[in-house]
Amino acid sequence: MTSNEPALNLTYDELYEEAQAMLSALSRNCSSPPDTFDRGCRRGVITLWYSLAMSIKDSGRDYHEDRRQLLLAGLTSESQEPPADVR
Repeated sequence: MTSNEPALNLTYDELYEEAQAMLSALSRNCSSPPDTFDRGCRRGVITLWYSLAMSIKDSGRDYHEDRRQLLLAGLTSESQEPPADVR
């Protein structure tokens, strides 16, 4: 599939920071406690970040550790446990 549109040009760090900002915005605007929709939105951000991060060649970063950190950042409080589907 060929596109004439400009390519997205982000560094790994910029992509990671954008994902953190999105999770922060979602955390501020969610129900309390977070419902299935809120958790799904956060999971979607992390899944999109992960798929884009994996396409960045030779970033030298630990994708799995950064994904774990994003999963933790998606929680609204330190006492809240992650959803059951988080691995």
